[in-house]
Amino acid sequence: MVNTHLAVLGSPIEHSKSPLIHPAAYAALGLEWDYGRYRIEAAELSSFLKLRDSNWRGFSLTMPLKEVAFELSVPSCPVASETGIVNTLLQTELGWEGYNTDSFGIQQAVRKHSSNVYDNITVLGSGATARSAVHAARQINPNSTLQIFSRSRVDIDGVSSLPLEDFYSSAISGLTISTLPGTVTHSSLEVSEDAVILDVAYSPWPSKLASAWGVQNRISGIEMLLWQALIQVRIFYAGDGSVELPNETEVFKSMRASVQA
Repeated sequence: MVNTHLAVLGSPIEHSKSPLIHPAAYAALGLEWDYGRYRIEAAELSSFLKLRDSNWRGFSLTMPLKEVAFELSVPSCPVASETGIVNTLLQTELGWEGYNTDSFGIQQAVRKHSSNVYDNITVLGSGATARSAVHAARQINPNSTLQIFSRSRVDIDGVSSLPLEDFYSSAISGLTISTLPGTVTHSSLEVSEDAVILDVAYSPWPSKLASAWGVQNRISGIEMLLWQALIQVRIFYAGDGSVELPNETEVFKSMRASVQA
């Protein structure tokens, strides 16, 4: 009998791959945990959490919940505290503990793609995931020249954004991390041959933006999603994102297979 529940929350939520990835992990771990999805708006999150009983282990969070989740939880990892962003909630005796696994997911997706050292890193967007992307960029290469381009004026970690139109009209090199919707249209881009893009969008793939990069230099958002989910599974399983899962390599293979079928 299933008595441990988890789910992904957000709005919209129908497109989420998390209900494929997480059950695959728990099955590989021999756990009969269920994992669903709920369409929840930011203003509804507090009351939703208050109604969950002790059988609810935790939640994965997507837009537009990552900032309000930070406010409603006890930050339990340095990344959550540094970014003000929480995409993972774990229920404990002390309440809901909040974690940010997005930055790790971005870092791993980039590092697994190649061992390049990127002297220029560009982040596109101004939302919660952009904040995690800036944090990830600092970890990928603390000495890189970091720029942010967005439609809305923002300041993230001391970097003021430039208009998105300036990015579209510039020569593009180094690493670009896009947190823009996959349907965003753009004018013709001047992309250098060795430029790399990680686009957090993954449906459809390639996104309209990523199509301007060479096939070998595109990193799908599925890669970020898988790696951040791995840390979520660690948190839900052991209460600690730094503790490896039993037979983790095989667990991760099952997670990847769930979105490649």
